[in-house]
Amino acid sequence: MARIRIENLCKDYITPSKETLHAVKNANLSVELGEVVLIIGPSGSGKSTLLRSVNKLEIPTSGRIFIDDDEVTGSADIRKIREEVGMVFQ
Repeated sequence: MARIRIENLCKDYITPSKETLHAVKNANLSVELGEVVLIIGPSGSGKSTLLRSVNKLEIPTSGRIFIDDDEVTGSADIRKIREEVGMVFQ
């Protein structure tokens, strides 16, 4: 069982010029208990947006997030998620 599982996660923003910016596009990730995971990539590639979505600091446009097989994408208890998931940003 994956501790954290992300399925087809997308996060879009609408720019001031009304264009769609795809910050995260169809991301998939599985993190097992005890694993340490690094997410690396160039500036602007969506790393922080992906992690902020797991911790409910951003609301994904589409896709699903599971913690211990419980889906937390929608209206899950934010406090419980933040108690269970620790992140170090940049």
